[in-house]
Amino acid sequence: MVERSSSPSRRRVLKGAIAGAVAANFAAVANAEADAELLAMGRRLEELEAQEQAADDLSDRLYDEAQSACPPPSAALLAYVWREEPLFRPLGAGYALNSGPYRALLERPTFWREMGTTGEHYPEAALIADLHAWEAGRCAAGDANGCTAVMKELDRLALIGHALCVNIATTPATTPAGLRVKLQALTHCHRGEPGDGAEWISEVINNNPVCGRGFTTDERLVFSVVRDVGAVLTTGASA
Repeated sequence: MVERSSSPSRRRVLKGAIAGAVAANFAAVANAEADAELLAMGRRLEELEAQEQAADDLSDRLYDEAQSACPPPSAALLAYVWREEPLFRPLGAGYALNSGPYRALLERPTFWREMGTTGEHYPEAALIADLHAWEAGRCAAGDANGCTAVMKELDRLALIGHALCVNIATTPATTPAGLRVKLQALTHCHRGEPGDGAEWISEVINNNPVCGRGFTTDERLVFSVVRDVGAVLTTGASA
């Protein structure tokens, strides 16, 4: 009789355990379903980054070829220096423009117009005409070998990546896998071009830019969080 009276209690415990397991399973399935859209976008972003990397590698090669094919800058252009920085620097078999002197030179017509000069009667006019002629030759070489088309493809992929990351930003994450997609999108957006994400994040955190300005404190903190949260999520997934 004692055994019989305890049976309903055991059944209730068993039923409760089963119900708990089922509820936990349903919760896991619900989370997976909730992040299914995010995970799909993460896979699409990975595919996109692979396409960008391939196009970027091709554009580098074609750009160097176009540089080698176009005529070199004139001696006057090669001699132009702005704030101790030359307008051109050697790049492979050709030359590349330095952005600071380039912008400064192109701003000279505006400066002279504000000073009252009319038409092309200012000291840098011939130099700017030489620069435009060199750029036209470079563009023609890029059109001929396909570099221009690849650059346009990179622009197209960048627009797709931007739209994809906007969707990722507005989609809530409820699982560690979903959070990893968010981190992936953040790195993709901030880097701005394909490459080694871990290496780029290290450059930001340690404020070691390859070129250009250094990184602000908030940027360094953001990517410190990206690195650390990513490591925690990876450790949790493997545990």
